[in-house]
Amino acid sequence: MLAIKIQTERGESYERPPLGLLSELVGRIGPDGDRFLVVERIVEDPDVYVQVWHDAGGDYQLEHRDGAAERHFQAYLPTAAEVVEVMARWARQEEAWDVGPGWQRLRLP
Repeated sequence: MLAIKIQTERGESYERPPLGLLSELVGRIGPDGDRFLVVERIVEDPDVYVQVWHDAGGDYQLEHRDGAAERHFQAYLPTAAEVVEVMARWARQEEAWDVGPGWQRLRLP
């Protein structure tokens, strides 16, 4: 079980899901009405989360925010498996969880 909450675009909510469910949810996103997931740690902080957006046929846009807007980053990954791996490392708060993807600061209006 991961110490996270998942919200889907469809309005589904999952608390403390097994890794397999996270993998299933990331793997299904892409069609209209089911393009994103937002993942927060159980210890709620609205400015700390990871989220993923996916249009069928394209890369996955993975984002993470660690506090203020200037700590909001994005990376593009080609597969659901890569997204799940990064999200699971984030959820477990593993050291260097963010090593690998080419993170770029996301500048919000």
